[in-house]
Amino acid sequence: MTALHELLAEPFERDGPGRPQPHHVDLRESEPFPGQFHDETVTAEQDLQRAWAEFRADRDALARAISARYGPPRRGDIRRYFFDGDGSLDDPGGPLFRYMTDFFFDIDLWRAGDRGIVVEAGQDDPELPSS
Repeated sequence: MTALHELLAEPFERDGPGRPQPHHVDLRESEPFPGQFHDETVTAEQDLQRAWAEFRADRDALARAISARYGPPRRGDIRRYFFDGDGSLDDPGGPLFRYMTDFFFDIDLWRAGDRGIVVEAGQDDPELPSS
């Protein structure tokens, strides 16, 4: 919550056209799992499931703390930013939502004054090149 409160007070950087760029913080990253993608054993799958359970539990605990401070979140679908539909990068949160569609489409969004807060657990595929 300390990091969140610091970010809420931090000004946004601006891109070339002057759009505010959202803050994005990875609070925790997992280590690659032994045998991942090469030796698909029961142990590797169990390790993956255990890590997902820990990440979801951490996400849920943070979500409860945010809800206690800012009220319940609004559930949102951000697919429109991925498929170049209705979502514009000029929308508040648009650049962050576009980035997030690499990992998931449904998010919880809390409001803190004129700012939004999103907390999610996602998976990036280490076999794919970063862009």
